[in-house]
Amino acid sequence: MSMMMGESIAQASSAADRPLVPYDGIEISDAQRADFDRDGYFIIRDAIPAELLERLIEAQDRVYAQQKAEGLLHPKDQSMHLMGFLHRDKVFLELLELPTVFPLVWGILGWNIHAYHHHIDIHPGVPADTRKTWRWHQDGGRQNLEIETEPVRPLLSIRTAFYLSDLSQPGRGNFMCIPGSHKTSRLPRPEDLSLDFEQPEGAIEVCANQGDVVLFDRRLYHGRSDNYSAIDRRCLFIGWTYRWIAPHEDRVITPEHPWWNELTPIQQQLLGGGKDALSYWGIGDRYPLREYLRDRGLLDPKVNNNR
Repeated sequence: MSMMMGESIAQASSAADRPLVPYDGIEISDAQRADFDRDGYFIIRDAIPAELLERLIEAQDRVYAQQKAEGLLHPKDQSMHLMGFLHRDKVFLELLELPTVFPLVWGILGWNIHAYHHHIDIHPGVPADTRKTWRWHQDGGRQNLEIETEPVRPLLSIRTAFYLSDLSQPGRGNFMCIPGSHKTSRLPRPEDLSLDFEQPEGAIEVCANQGDVVLFDRRLYHGRSDNYSAIDRRCLFIGWTYRWIAPHEDRVITPEHPWWNELTPIQQQLLGGGKDALSYWGIGDRYPLREYLRDRGLLDPKVNNNR
């Protein structure tokens, strides 16, 4: 892997002895926190460096070509919506500690986290007369049925959408959301979805440039618009949550995997590393991200998920 981040997690006797990592000094801003609380999302502009962006596109093309060769693309539009991509190319692992994004993730969720859900998407353009599809949802699946909290569901996880194509105009398969809807648990839907329908009140298409990242609350009602353009919609999604919540996809990169020892300690944590079951509950183990934050005075004991 060409960029191995977080390699300074090891024990350092003083700040002077401690090597820098690429995201030292980067923290979530007050404005980003305010946007996240009010709207349920914010955009990180130019988050993916141009050199990394190029390699991510090349890797995505390789995955797409393999899926096409195996006849696994959507038969109608040749789109790819594939669960689990981090193990498919080493370059994807560089997103785990991307300096422009990772500090904002732990700035919201705290240190006891992992990357529990990830998928890779390519959506070519569709004809302008394609019938609309109702895609509105909150993430979380069974969590929304089995954790009884009203009127607001618990945060539990966040998502980062890494855009590899230009979605700066509406109608390109944009991220659609209803700002502020993370503070409700209900969204009225048409009774007959076979008929044409209007998008919910307040719905917007978020216009992201190539290389931008959208970070959003999993409770935010969201979906995607259809892509009516000549530009393929290219996106990578990573979901982040607490380590005591099970992964959405089977773990492929485990301690037995040949790439495991190339990972930084923080990356190993993010991919499910831990001494035993209690480790995931924050008991009886060493936690690389917690050590990183503690050594830099970034843990606030007044914040529950910092303890």
